[in-house]
This record gives sequence, C-alpha cells and structure tokens, in this order.
Amino acid sequence: MDEIVLLTSLAMFLLLAAGCSILFNRIKLPPLIGYLMAGIIVANFLTINETGETVVEMLSDMGLIMLMFCIGMEINLKKLRKQGVLAMKVAFIEIPFMVLGGMIVGTLLGLTSIQSICLGAVIAGSSTAVVLGVLKMQNRLNKDEIDTLILVIIMEDISQVIILSMITPLMAGSELDAGGLAAMVVSILVFMVASIVVGVRFMPRIVNWMSDTVSSEIVVITCVGLAFGMALLANYIGLSVAIGAFLMGMMIASSRRSKDVLHDIEPMKNIFMAMFFISVGMEISLVTLIDTWQLMLIFTGMFIGLKVMAVFLGYWLASVKAKESFTYAVSFLAMGEFAFIISKQAFDYNVFSDAIYTSIVGAALLSMILLPLISGTASRAWDGVRDRCPRLLYGWLVSLDNTKSTFYNNIMLTSTKTRKEVAATLNATYMLVILIAIIQILFILVIPYIRDWGLTYFGGNMEFWSSLLLLFNLLATYLPVYRLIENLKALNNIARKKRNALPKNQSDRTIVDKLLESNTPLLALMIGICILIIVPNGIELWEHFVALFIALILLLFINKKSLSKKEEMDSYDVEDEEFNNITTESFKKMMADMVAKEKRSEEKENKVVSINTGDFK
Repeated sequence: MDEIVLLTSLAMFLLLAAGCSILFNRIKLPPLIGYLMAGIIVANFLTINETGETVVEMLSDMGLIMLMFCIGMEINLKKLRKQGVLAMKVAFIEIPFMVLGGMIVGTLLGLTSIQSICLGAVIAGSSTAVVLGVLKMQNRLNKDEIDTLILVIIMEDISQVIILSMITPLMAGSELDAGGLAAMVVSILVFMVASIVVGVRFMPRIVNWMSDTVSSEIVVITCVGLAFGMALLANYIGLSVAIGAFLMGMMIASSRRSKDVLHDIEPMKNIFMAMFFISVGMEISLVTLIDTWQLMLIFTGMFIGLKVMAVFLGYWLASVKAKESFTYAVSFLAMGEFAFIISKQAFDYNVFSDAIYTSIVGAALLSMILLPLISGTASRAWDGVRDRCPRLLYGWLVSLDNTKSTFYNNIMLTSTKTRKEVAATLNATYMLVILIAIIQILFILVIPYIRDWGLTYFGGNMEFWSSLLLLFNLLATYLPVYRLIENLKALNNIARKKRNALPKNQSDRTIVDKLLESNTPLLALMIGICILIIVPNGIELWEHFVALFIALILLLFINKKSLSKKEEMDSYDVEDEEFNNITTESFKKMMADMVAKEKRSEEKENKVVSINTGDFK
C-alpha cells in the first residue's frame, strides 16, 4: 500500500508541476513558478493523507540537497579570484546594504531581532535561473556583462550560505542554553573552515584520480553520495543540510570532470528540485495570502527598492557610469532560490509565522513575474526620472558623479605604489563600513538583555539604561566613523595632489571637498547620531538627542583641551623662534665687534712697524 501511495504521489505532483510549468512557459516565466503553483494547488484544492505528506517532505529534502549541490558546483573559486574583481566589488557593497536594509525595515514593521535578520538574509540574493532567462530573452547585455552579473549573484549565494550558517544557531537558540549555543557556534566555525581549506585542496584531486581510473557512472554516483554524506554531517553539526551539500559542490567544482558530473545529474536534480518547490508551495494558504496581501506588497516594494539602490551603488562605486549601473541594477529584481530555502528554515524553526512566510513566498513570486516588465523599461525609466528630477538635486548628483569620475581618473594616472596604497585604503574603508554595520546589529540583538540585566541588578529605570546603552553605542560607532572620514580625506588628497588639482579658490571646491574640510570629530559625531536614528532599536527619539548632547559636551571638552595644548605648544614655538632670532642677532653683533677690534689692532701694529722702519733708515 505504501508503494502505491508513493507512486500515486509522485505521479500527481510531477504531472501537476509539469502542467503548471507549461502554462507559465507560454507567458515567458520560468518553470520555478509552475512548481510553486502546483504546491499551492495541492495544499488548497486537493487532499493528501499523512503518508503522502511524508513522501513530499522526504523528497523535498532530497531536492534541497541536490539543488544546493548543483549551485555549489557552479562556483569555481579559482575563476572568482581571476575574473571576479568587479563582481566582488559590487557584492561587497550590495550584500551588507541589503541585509542591513532588511533588518531596518523588519524592525520598523515590528518584527523581532532574529526575524529581522532572517528577512535581511532572505532578500540579499537574486535568482540565477530567472535573471539569466530574462536577460537571454531580452538580449540587452553582452556576454561579458552577463558573466559579471552572474558572478555577483554567485557571491550573493555564498554570502547567504554564510548567513544561514550563522543564524541557524540563533533560530534554534530557544532550545539551547548558553553553553550549548557557544559549543554549536564553535563547531560550526571549525566545520566551515575545515571544509573550505581542507576540502577544496584535496577533494578535487580525489575526483580527478577517480576520473582517470574508473568509469564516469561511478564518478557521478560517488559525487552524489559525497553530497548526501556532507549534508548528513552538517545536520549532525547543527547546520542545515543545504549548507553541507553546497560546500561539497564547491569542493568538487575545481575538478576536471565537474561539468560532466553536473551534466549527468541534471535530470535527477530537476525532478527532486521540483519536489522541493512543490513542498514550499504547499505551505502557502490562499486565505492567508489574501489576508496578508498588503504585507506581501510591502516585502516586494522593500526588495525592489533596496536591491536597485544597493546594486546601483555597488556598480557606480566600482567606476561604472550611472545609467549603466541602473540598467544592471534592475536586472537583479527577482528573489533567489535562497529566499525560499532560508524562509523555509525559519518557518520550520517557528521563527517566521504563517503570515510572514506566506507573504515572503508571495513577494518572491511577484518579483519574478515583474522582472521582465521592469527590466525591459530600464532605459526609459532612467531618462524619465532624469528629466523630472529637480534641477538643484540633479546638479548635486551630477557634481557627485563628476567627483567620483575625477577621482578614478586621477588615481589611474598615479604610480603603481600609489595605486596599491589607494587599494589598501579602500579595503580598510570597506572593513570600517562592515564594522559599523556589525556594531549596529550587535546593539540591536543585545540591548534588551543588557537593559533587563541592568534593571535587575542595579535598579534605575528603562529610560536611564536606554540612554546609557545608546551613548555606548554612539561612542563605539564614533571611532570607526572618525577613521572612515580620515581615510576619505586621504583618498581625496591623493587624487588631487597627483595632478596638482588642488582647488585654487573657494568656487573650485566640490561638495566632497567642502564636506571633508569640515571639523572631523564633529562630522563623525553627526554621522554617528544619524546612523543611530536611522537604525531602529526600540529607543525613543528624544533619548537619541540626550546621548547626542552628552557626547557633544564630551567632544567639546576634549577639543578644548587639545586646542589649549596646541596653543601652548604654538606659544612655545613662537618664544623659541624669538629666542633664536635674538641669539642670532647678538651673535652677529659680537662677531662684527670682534672683527672690527682685530682690524683696528692690526692697523695699529702696522703703523708702529712703519715708524720703526723709518727711524732705522
């Protein structure tokens, strides 16, 4: 009977998924949407027994493992190192922006800290299959541009795997004590480092040796078995099975036969992947989706808005022109497969409620449907926004764009040594931005616990501890922001001095020059308090200004002391200079008197000699 249930379930699910995919293919949409729609139909219009649900769950886990294994096999670390410089620049700017933006929006919507982090992780990536299909259909970009874009999405996949491995203990944190949670974090770090360092070094050699000694069928079976074995090991460690399969795919990707293995397992992957997305669709209730349509639209708008800004900023800062950066940005507007994977994990751990999970899946589907429409009108949309932009704002943006272009042009004219210094400074600047983001994330996570701990053991009230914690956060943020401004000043000076491009008068200075020439401590303090106000942390706005007032008093006091010391040193310098001037004049006068005295003495002696000589004659 169980065999009949298994066969019936497989036949029903696969045929329904195929039918839905055929319908969506007629309107140029990817098969993925058809799989999800099949799951929604099964959950809302068909009835399956408990055995059928077990079959779906088992096959969906297998589909997740195969999907992640294939994604990992498409990532060649050597290729990333050689060809992915622009992609890494874009991804290093875009991904933190998306995660932090998702956290901010989630907090504004009233989500908990862990829910907000999961939301940021969900929206960080884009769908390789959907984006690539739309680009090939529209034929807007050339091969090099598409390759760079795909490399950016691959970097997004890698980052989402890392984020998923980090938040898995947090999602399961309610079931662990502090010691167990710490042990899990350590084991995860060891597992990840060992897998990447050891596995990437030795696993390709093992696969290459097998390729030379045994048939291709045995190589494929071995690789798939390693994928499932690594997924099982990751599950024992406390990670998702998806992470283990992904890591094994990355290990095998550098082997000679990786493309052949990927080609041979493609049919099996398609079958099990369909089952995974059917299971995702089966979690969606149409009643819940209708009730939460507003939240779905909010998530969709959040993803589109943040993704356009983040990718545009990444490409633009990587020296790509503004219009081209916008064209690339709108090509990313389809939530990736990891959106379903991470949201499914969060739903299984009871982090996401049914309403949040349904809204996220609905938003992902909607973004995939909207991508062809939005991407095809990117150029016209840019021209329309540019024509309707207020002249003052447009002039400021053009000035900023010219400053960026001038900076890159000036740097390219410098020596190799200077370019290396600039690259090191830019890397340090990026790390400072990441550090600021980490400080804010940690502050959001720990503030409720520290505030409750302070109230329990030291008394006081909620406002006092909130203001105190906010002040500590401001001080911790102030230091990297201060250093960030110093780095930007150094980069601006290098770019100008190498071409003797220092502004000759007030009108020649750009907006960046005027901003960077302002008082660094005060500017760092203002930027720090703006960051605290923008990042939602559950603290009232007036408490932010209390912390700002206290920090401003401390800053003025420190600046006053430093100015007093500087004036004192300057006075010493003036006195020393006057002393040196006096000493020099006295020395000259003394030397002149000595020369005159010797001259008079010599003249007197000559006179005496002449007199004596005359008497002798």
